[in-house]
Amino acid sequence: MAQDFSGSRIQQVQDRHAHGEGQQQVPQKAIGVITAIREDIRSLSSSILIITQKIKYVVRNEKILGRNLIVLNKKISSLEEKISSGQFASGSGLGSGDAQAVTARLGEMNKKILELEAQFSQLKGFSASQEQLQELKYVIDSINPLEFATLSQVRDMIDEKLEKAKKK
Repeated sequence: MAQDFSGSRIQQVQDRHAHGEGQQQVPQKAIGVITAIREDIRSLSSSILIITQKIKYVVRNEKILGRNLIVLNKKISSLEEKISSGQFASGSGLGSGDAQAVTARLGEMNKKILELEAQFSQLKGFSASQEQLQELKYVIDSINPLEFATLSQVRDMIDEKLEKAKKK
């Protein structure tokens, strides 16, 4: 949206400049600055799209990790129930040493699950939500940087006007 607006606004300014319309002539330097700003906005728009795409991947991975955690948790729960009820050792023919090895393995898996949950929480904390990106886009669109000039640009324009006035 910002790209369409800035492109059409730039085109209007360039058309006026080329045909000599309007009360003021737009200096080449201003057109160059406007073009650079337009490119910066395109760059920002591309960056926002990339960030949005990355967020989609994070959300997708979040769903996958969530499903995996649920499945692993169910498996661990069923194994713990079998061990506590004594079915596991007697039914499968494993000795108490094997049951201890399985219990140790379950403990390791629980630690890994906790680590994965911590990593997932950390990833979630570092990513921007889609709402935040939309808010950022709205702010950029509402500020409309093409309507602003830097202090040095204003000084240059004033200097040019003063020089033209002195020459006349």
